[in-house]
Amino acid sequence: MDFTPDKEELKLLELITKCHVQEYALVRLTPTMLHKSIIDAGQPIRKVLKNGSVIDYGTIDKGTANKIMQEVVLISDEVYTFNCSFYRPETKNGDPRFWVYGLKKLTNAEDLIYLTTYNNQLVIIPLTGDTFNIGLIKQFFKNDQNEIKDELFELIKTLKHNGPVLSVSPEKSNPKDVGDTLERELGILPNSIKTADFKESIELKAKRKNMKTSDTLFSMIPDWSSSLVSSSPMMIKNFGYTSSKYEGFIDLYVTVSNKPNNQKLYLKVDEEQNKLSQYYIDGKGYHVETCIWHLDELEQRLKAKHPSTLWVLAEEQLIDGKIYYHYNEAVYTQKPIFSSFLLLISQGYITYDWRGRVREDGTGYKDKGHCFRIKPKYRNLLFSSTEFVDL
Repeated sequence: MDFTPDKEELKLLELITKCHVQEYALVRLTPTMLHKSIIDAGQPIRKVLKNGSVIDYGTIDKGTANKIMQEVVLISDEVYTFNCSFYRPETKNGDPRFWVYGLKKLTNAEDLIYLTTYNNQLVIIPLTGDTFNIGLIKQFFKNDQNEIKDELFELIKTLKHNGPVLSVSPEKSNPKDVGDTLERELGILPNSIKTADFKESIELKAKRKNMKTSDTLFSMIPDWSSSLVSSSPMMIKNFGYTSSKYEGFIDLYVTVSNKPNNQKLYLKVDEEQNKLSQYYIDGKGYHVETCIWHLDELEQRLKAKHPSTLWVLAEEQLIDGKIYYHYNEAVYTQKPIFSSFLLLISQGYITYDWRGRVREDGTGYKDKGHCFRIKPKYRNLLFSSTEFVDL
């Protein structure tokens, strides 16, 4: 079943994620669901319900006698309260199911519905333009505020007003310099920590203006112990190409998305199996799973690295033959939503970059951080709120 939102549904989903920071699941209603009054509670839905302290299907026995009834909220043209049944039938291995009484009155087949939790209650919002009411949604949910951002904002404002600052590498422009220079000015030592840069609360991302490249989210290698390929060097050896810069080396500098690239590599999310897989299409057309990331580990890394993020833009200037940066624009985002992270991977807006080289004999391995990256225009969907900083 394809629960991928179309462009209009994606816009509505983005509006919700700015108001509510909890995880969510999506279900596209089918005629069968509406006719039989049955919706399967797949792994994404079960996770949302359990983490939101609504229902843990692991504690429900099979059979109608063990059915649990709760009130749920549906937000459409009004805020409605309906009863909902959560149960596991005797048949079909007791696959978890649920049904919202009253759902048929407010939805139609092919509608995409958004499911989340709030105050230990299931909340459902149909992503249909004719009944979607963002005003009601904002009133229903309460937004959290980041308590330490003001300190960083003042530092960035001062940095802008002080004008251009000398680059960490004034004689030669390198991609990392704009970020390293910003961290130097803010008194942050160079690091490769897995948490946010500024007081472990706000991640800093700096970029030159007018750069159209994707933004790096975080570096994370696959779980090699659960993968067909056993290491990063082996990945490069198996799928790389002869280096044009380093004699005797194999390079692999490629972006992997939801569609096969030139190396015939692509990504696929499998929420039921709790994994993100990279596949390879071999010469016979077989799709071979090369490596995996566990979704729970990806979620932990994303939320540890980006509880809040300041995305800073800088103008690169040449003054007296030396490189300077003037940091003069910033956007602040809060609380990534992992459901959106997976959705954006599935649609090709979040990708994975392999960036490294190794000698043909397997020695001399070097990498520049294999990482997940996002197209900037889709940051609004990944993060629950976006604020343009007044500098």
